[in-house]
Amino acid sequence: MHRHCRSGRFVITAFVALLIQGVAAEALKLELASPFVNDAILQREMEVPVWGWAEPGRKISVEFAGQTKSGTADQKGKWMIKLDPLLASAGEQDFVVKSATGEIITRTGVLVGEVWFSSGQSNMDWLAGKSKCRELAQELASAEIEIPIREYTVDTGSSLYPASRAASEAGWKSSKSAGNFSALSLAFAADLYHELQVPIGIIRSTHGATPIETWIAYEGLAAHPKLQDIALRVRQSNPSTPDGKTAFVNYYQDLQNWQIESAKLINRGGKALPRPPLPGIADDWKGATRMYQKKIAPLVPYAIRGAIWCQGTSNADDGKIYAAKMEALVNGWRQNWHHPDLPFIFTQMQCYGEPDPNNVGFADIREAQTLFFLNAKNVGMVPQYDLNSERPTGIHYYNKLDPGKRMARWALAHSYGRKDLAYTGPIYQSHAIEGNKVRVQFEQRGPGGSLMVGSKGMQADLKNDPKAYVEPARETPGEPLQHFRLAGKDRVWHPAEAVIKDNEVIVTSQAVPSPVGVQYAYSASPIGANLYNRAGLPALPFAFFEGPQMFNEDHPNFLLEEEARKKRYLRQPSLQPMTLLRNHAVLQRDQPVPIWGHGVPGTEITVTFGELKETTTVNEFERWEVQLDPQPASGEGRDLLISASDGQSRTVQDVLIGDVWFLTGSRQLDRDLIRPAKGEESPAALPLVREFRIKTNARRFRTPRTIRMEIGSGKYEASWQAADFDGEGDPPSVAAYHFAAKAQEPGVPVGIVTLGADNPPLTWVSPKGMQTAKGFEKERDALNLGDPSTDICKKAVQDYIETLKKYGLQMDSLLQLGVEIPEDLMDAVPPFPQPFYDEWASRTETATHTYNFCLSANSPFALRGMIWIPAQENISDDVSRYAPALEVFASGLPQSFGQSHVPFLYAQPGHDLVEGIGTPKIKNAIGFNEWPKTLEKIAATLGSRAKELK
Repeated sequence: MHRHCRSGRFVITAFVALLIQGVAAEALKLELASPFVNDAILQREMEVPVWGWAEPGRKISVEFAGQTKSGTADQKGKWMIKLDPLLASAGEQDFVVKSATGEIITRTGVLVGEVWFSSGQSNMDWLAGKSKCRELAQELASAEIEIPIREYTVDTGSSLYPASRAASEAGWKSSKSAGNFSALSLAFAADLYHELQVPIGIIRSTHGATPIETWIAYEGLAAHPKLQDIALRVRQSNPSTPDGKTAFVNYYQDLQNWQIESAKLINRGGKALPRPPLPGIADDWKGATRMYQKKIAPLVPYAIRGAIWCQGTSNADDGKIYAAKMEALVNGWRQNWHHPDLPFIFTQMQCYGEPDPNNVGFADIREAQTLFFLNAKNVGMVPQYDLNSERPTGIHYYNKLDPGKRMARWALAHSYGRKDLAYTGPIYQSHAIEGNKVRVQFEQRGPGGSLMVGSKGMQADLKNDPKAYVEPARETPGEPLQHFRLAGKDRVWHPAEAVIKDNEVIVTSQAVPSPVGVQYAYSASPIGANLYNRAGLPALPFAFFEGPQMFNEDHPNFLLEEEARKKRYLRQPSLQPMTLLRNHAVLQRDQPVPIWGHGVPGTEITVTFGELKETTTVNEFERWEVQLDPQPASGEGRDLLISASDGQSRTVQDVLIGDVWFLTGSRQLDRDLIRPAKGEESPAALPLVREFRIKTNARRFRTPRTIRMEIGSGKYEASWQAADFDGEGDPPSVAAYHFAAKAQEPGVPVGIVTLGADNPPLTWVSPKGMQTAKGFEKERDALNLGDPSTDICKKAVQDYIETLKKYGLQMDSLLQLGVEIPEDLMDAVPPFPQPFYDEWASRTETATHTYNFCLSANSPFALRGMIWIPAQENISDDVSRYAPALEVFASGLPQSFGQSHVPFLYAQPGHDLVEGIGTPKIKNAIGFNEWPKTLEKIAATLGSRAKELK
């Protein structure tokens, strides 16, 4: 079936027609929207929209609290009915929906009260049981009669288009589960309940580490003149818009260019370029509007009193534009909820970072939040900088009780008529410069009273003297005001003396005789800032310079500092030897030894080791490599010097020449260390044995690592350690020690590289080894999808372009028809085919992923041999694949390490231990029939076998 619009802009294919028929068929069943489940709380004193789906044209009725309202499902199957305003009720009632065909949906335990929407990133997501709200949560949970405070939490998700349904695994949780509520939301709700004595419902949609853009409705972005670039990116990901059509056509060309240019680089010895991202937000799971579409749109227009919000960390570097984003957020929500005056209360950013007055940190985004707040209607802002965090470098602050209660003050004062309740601290109004003085005037909204010096106490006081930590703050007469600063035209800020006089603050500094700028609490962590009103609520931080409100981006040096900051985060080429070339290394005797690393392209590299000297030049891909001639064993430590013609140099101290063995397989290899119990003697020292043991928790990577094996530094960085038990450094592992004790020849040093992972043998195979791996052609083809120079990737690019074109036609048709979009099409654009990789998994079976992390940055290297000792986790899920995969691993080692032969010794589980396990066609095996608690015996047996090798 084909149908053409007059404009010819889209075609309904047979596939699309089937989709439409499928959607219609699903809509035949009576259904209620997501938040209308058992134990729901409905909003009192306003119309309550109730909606859902049914067969088009079907009459639907809703019965609740003595009301019966009716409506009809439209031609797309959606119906909406509005209940008249309800009276608050803590008595549980049934909520009944019926269709004319006799279908009935009954929701039980429904209450009527006050409902607030709660959203933001991780500090709003943070659970009450893990915060200062713990006692409140325990009190609510242990109440004999259930306190009617409930929370509905939307599950994780992201979508390119507005979803109709939201998932919530737990539904409406009762206060018996208060420890699992959002901490800020619970503190807010509990104070509302205490004051109003009606049921309080929180509908929470949160997700950690998300920018504000992802929570903004497209309508809010599209209407804001300062955010048109973001709105454009949203349209570019939608193939039904003109911007999207153009963007996808350009993407097809970008994808083909990527393949051509990457193939050229690979053929010259380089790496593929990053694959171009899909248009707009299509590749960005947290992109603009995506959380809104999946986690908020399905809730709209559920009747709510207002919204609370806690976010900003992911936008901390935004500057003034963050104020525009908040405007778009609120305006978009208000538009879509059809509630132009929807109350919106949010938390200003907390202390975070070292308490250095010159560390701007979150101070800048606080100013942006203030800018938004002062220009917004029906919006409340709650400062948190005065919470005096015990650990200001921790992004998840412990005290979420007090800011939640402060948000409740705003709500009670503005939404519930408590005109006598103070809800905000002093707000900067103006300042006047009089010679060496700056007089700062403040506005006080609501009954907060005049200025005072006060203190909440320090968070540390919670442990020592909880009564010293209070909310609201207490007056501290005689204490000086803290965190006021002045600056002259040189823009250098100096601490200032500040005193309260006639409800103004007079600020002076001997270091600034002619001030032009004044600020208060303008730093990342203004610990101890103490300007309050008589109600004990903190003044809002502020900063002004030469007149207007000050932002970091307005500083003349901002662009230079921003450029310098970006450079710090960009990896600059420098002289870096391979991972194993660290102090006390052991090099393989009697074989050519590859020495390689990275450096600045074009520089000359000289490697000197004793009488040996080799020179080379760093290639265009920052890579250099030399080969040292074979040398006899030597227990005398010597330095290996690497110097570059640009003046950089590295010295690897105390290098020995001996036998190098790699221990691979079980994580037990690097977990079990020799630590004698108190009173026990340590094993005999092995003076010429050294171990290089992986320490980082990571054991897999999507692509081969080229510079370092580790992720991170410090305690995660591996180093060569002697097996001497002298108390310095780490003790040797059980496996390395007992293997070396048996494998070592008299006077010959032994170096053990210990690398364990819970992954099967195929994951240890190199990408090159996979190219000739018989029986694993499917895995090879999947791997080669990441190499643009391969035939399978070239075909995949062409197929992918065709897939996207079909996807574009399907979406164009569905969107223009206005039918419901299937979830798989709505949530994501079809992805480019590539090997599966789960960054959160602890184990993988995907080919090469362990090699990419553990071996890639350590090869080529000269070694005596490779040892494999498996644990249960190293056995493939399909046991029949274990033996052939181990054969592929062993056969690919010479190619990986640049040697003609790499001996492979291994421990083989017996058939009684692992049913169905095959026997690898590899020599030098030892068997075992039970999983060992210690690797001592297996390692020693393999060590003896290694010593016998010729």
